[in-house]
Amino acid sequence: MKHKPFIAILIVTLMFFAAGCADKTSSIKITGITPLATPALAPSGEPNICTTPEGGALLSWVEKDTTNKIFTLKYSNWQNNSWSEAKTIAQGSDWFVNWADFPAVAVQDDGRLFASWLVKSAAATYAYDVTLAYSSDGGKLWSEPFSPHNDKTPTEHGFVSMQPLSNGNFAVSWLDGREMVEDGPMTLRFATISAAGEITNQALLDNRVCDCCQTSMTIAGDGSVLVAYRDRSEEEIRDMSIVRYADSAWSSPVSIANDGWNIAGCPVNGPVLTSSESLVAASWFTMGADSKARVLCAFSKDFGKSFNSPIRIDTGDPLGRVDILFIDENIALVSWLETVDKKTRIAARTVGSDGTLSEVVTVAETLPSRSSGFARMGLTVDGVIIAWTDVADSPVVNSSLISIQ
Repeated sequence: MKHKPFIAILIVTLMFFAAGCADKTSSIKITGITPLATPALAPSGEPNICTTPEGGALLSWVEKDTTNKIFTLKYSNWQNNSWSEAKTIAQGSDWFVNWADFPAVAVQDDGRLFASWLVKSAAATYAYDVTLAYSSDGGKLWSEPFSPHNDKTPTEHGFVSMQPLSNGNFAVSWLDGREMVEDGPMTLRFATISAAGEITNQALLDNRVCDCCQTSMTIAGDGSVLVAYRDRSEEEIRDMSIVRYADSAWSSPVSIANDGWNIAGCPVNGPVLTSSESLVAASWFTMGADSKARVLCAFSKDFGKSFNSPIRIDTGDPLGRVDILFIDENIALVSWLETVDKKTRIAARTVGSDGTLSEVVTVAETLPSRSSGFARMGLTVDGVIIAWTDVADSPVVNSSLISIQ
């Protein structure tokens, strides 16, 4: 779903640069970082954000009762410049809770809510299923949990992406390990879920992908559904690919950029997609053929069929864990983790489809450990909200408001 720009941007003179020209600075600047208290209780983590039709946001996270080993998925609404009281979606003791494979919440135009989390299916460490539930009354009551896959194999199913569709359904994609029972590869699969929880349009999108990198989904301006993920060739090249659903059919996988990263294991660092009315943007982490870490961004002017040359976003020593969203029709905001002067920070900057970049700002200091997780952003009428896990003391979900002009 799309929102009008939340802030007026005056550009006196803007020259056109090639997409690969990342050494020019933009007049669009991040002007402030305002801390926002969340209702999350420590220990908590795995934050995620989705936007609402009214220009608000939903923040979801997992709270952990370490004594009784019970996990609770909660969410809060951003309204009247603050987070609402936390509401519970689900609770369980048999969940798979992971720093990189985190739950999600999505909302339809009519206010229906849709949530995903992971539940163990067997004793093996990575045997778990995608679990879904929906609410038609604003989160007061939730449906019985169900799964979008029916293979019942004791293998990994996770790294979910979700988007509301214009017909009232929800689109869901996930990594599916059913072929791994016979030593096969990880696969990427898709389904749509109706308002009544009916599972339809199940599809295999790619039969060989990276095992544990996040997937990402967006709905392009022409209505096509796009899913991005880290692919995996027979030669262990693990670059970013995208598949596109349009005219009632899925495309074959297409590379977003040919980075040439040859790696024998999963880097746990997936891509992120975002879309405006006319553009699609992707951001991701790679070490490329030269083994040099970088965060890249590329724009598509044909609704995800092809992408321009990548623009480098980081300042030299990134860890990845990216997020991206459009703040204007042609300008995106990217966040990522990087190390500067032996300190790790959540960094952010704007990038234009013409290649212009703003200065980098520090959203918050963090740790490079897995426990710090992935920062996630959402665009609201008040600005961009970013949430992350603060692990300085007992882990807890924090957030800030990013102001741009």
